[in-house]
Amino acid sequence: MLRTLSHAERVRGMQVWLGWLIAVALATGCQYGAYFMRDVREPMLGLEVRVDPHVRQRCLIVLMPGMLNLPDAYLDHGFVEDALAASRRCDLVALDAHNGYYRARTLTRRVGEDVLVVAEQRGYEDIWLVGSSMGGMGALLVAQAYPDRVDGVVLFAPWFGDTRLLRSIEAAGGLVAWDGRDARGDQAALWRWLRGYATHPEDMPPLYLGIGDEDGTRLGFELLAAHLPATHHGRAPGGHAWGTWRVMWRRLLDPPPWDRRGETPRIDRSRRR
Repeated sequence: MLRTLSHAERVRGMQVWLGWLIAVALATGCQYGAYFMRDVREPMLGLEVRVDPHVRQRCLIVLMPGMLNLPDAYLDHGFVEDALAASRRCDLVALDAHNGYYRARTLTRRVGEDVLVVAEQRGYEDIWLVGSSMGGMGALLVAQAYPDRVDGVVLFAPWFGDTRLLRSIEAAGGLVAWDGRDARGDQAALWRWLRGYATHPEDMPPLYLGIGDEDGTRLGFELLAAHLPATHHGRAPGGHAWGTWRVMWRRLLDPPPWDRRGETPRIDRSRRR
């Protein structure tokens, strides 16, 4: 089950993060620092933020961090504060979904078992995933694996995979023309699923995309945004940075998509099973 990250564990995580930076500074050829060796055998940790400590809301926002970010990043950069100021409908949980889960190929199982299943057992009816950078890729992988449990996805400058794969989709003429039958690997499988936004969007969870004007990861964004409603994607000045993402986050929260009625009809989960 989902456990709350204690202060001591957050301190240890920060020490690991600093250790990785020091290792890189001392040996630039080192590919893996202590951060990448964190334990993935235990249930995924997370920081829970409740609107009311005595009552669970019916909506849960699951925040997935990027590379080298602890779950505290969403608090430190104001995302949680902004969400609570915009709406009191949703509780939030920031996950410690670190790179180890991606390397072990257990991310989707851990989020599914430790977060999504537990959330539904606790009475949450609407579950939204929010991911930045590497966490954006993670949010998409989770939505792909559990389409019946995810009601919407919000991504900021997500990592969309290998550039060669993205360029092959672009060269084919975009998602409509690309069928990906000859492409191999998890990233190709994810893009075959994302192709649903071009071919049968009514069966896909609502998706919102944001990116900075100077971000170097724009190709994947452009391939996907071409098939989303104009109100579901946008840009802001800046690069691959929290300040840029927060500008778009605040824009998205006026009003939050999980509070909107009529713009994005709720999709019957049974159609996505």
